[in-house]
Amino acid sequence: MEKEEFLKLLPKLIQEDNQVKGAIITALSGVVATKDDIKQIIEEFDKRFEAIQAQMDRRFEAMDRRFEAMDRRFERVQERFDNIDLGYGTIAEGIEYSIIKREFKQKGFELELQIRQHFFDENNYVHPDTTDVEVDIFHTKPNIIGGATLKLADLDKVRIFIRKCEFLERMYKETYQKYLFCFKVDERIKQELDILLSQFDIELIIPILDYKD
Repeated sequence: MEKEEFLKLLPKLIQEDNQVKGAIITALSGVVATKDDIKQIIEEFDKRFEAIQAQMDRRFEAMDRRFEAMDRRFERVQERFDNIDLGYGTIAEGIEYSIIKREFKQKGFELELQIRQHFFDENNYVHPDTTDVEVDIFHTKPNIIGGATLKLADLDKVRIFIRKCEFLERMYKETYQKYLFCFKVDERIKQELDILLSQFDIELIIPILDYKD
């Protein structure tokens, strides 16, 4: 009997002949999955998926720990930069402002400097978020206001210093000589800086560290 003829007769044989039906079931029992087989396959798949998920979770946790460690490193680095850039006042305070005193001495001033003084800014003229105004150098008779920083990379510090000067001149109703001390100026802002300082009559002083009295 040809295969095609057999396939045509097969449905009828299965319906009418239990022996044929039994033979077919017996033949297929080794290859056809039962409900239990399917359940077992699903359970095995779930176990494998859970194992993969657990492995991925461990990897992500390890990555999270690495990122947290990197964050802590960046925070420590940032703290170092913050400590460096607290303003020249902090550093100069430790050496009694000797460098700035020398610079003023070169200009003929023998000054007992009052450093890092604080003033109350009731109307938040200098800072919108605080009434405290810290001034690195403040001296009367002669009237001097000074700002100090290690480096100028942008004009923000300069604009704040200008507002501090305006605030103090309004408070005391007097004019002051204004000096901005800085060890290094970013070349990219130098032209704008010169214009701004000239506009507000501020003298930029870049201290020289290797000269002697």
